[in-house]
Amino acid sequence: MLIATFSWMFFLSVAFAGICLVGFQYAKTVREKYQLGKLTVWMGTLCFILLSSLFIYSSSLAIWRYYPDTKFDQARWWAEPDERYRMTGDLIASELLVGKTRPEVEKWLGTTGRENQRNARWKYYTGRLPGPFSLQPHVLSVEFKADTVASVTQYDDRH
Repeated sequence: MLIATFSWMFFLSVAFAGICLVGFQYAKTVREKYQLGKLTVWMGTLCFILLSSLFIYSSSLAIWRYYPDTKFDQARWWAEPDERYRMTGDLIASELLVGKTRPEVEKWLGTTGRENQRNARWKYYTGRLPGPFSLQPHVLSVEFKADTVASVTQYDDRH
């Protein structure tokens, strides 16, 4: 994650420097062509730089937050606990756990990363979603009714 953070910060820095160069390059041309005052040109250039930077930053966040969902793989689930969030979408959509008993759920998901919040619900930590502001861990919640799985949901753990 540190490498991705550094590469995106480098990208944003280079993009910002490029925008500044383009803005200052055309500021003199615009000033001469339209006979504008220095203050007007500087304010226009500053607005151009700020709006362009905001656009690039928000676009990069949209790309940064993307991660491909993968099919549930029991071996990967156990081997890569910080990457489990990639498989939760498939696990929920396929309803693989719905109707399973507690021992069957332990067989599929194991006990690593599990917290028994209550006897009726088990929480599995699935890692942190990619992104600059993703501070809370992602959680897969397995709810039991009459000793079988009734529902499986996911959320950010804010407790």
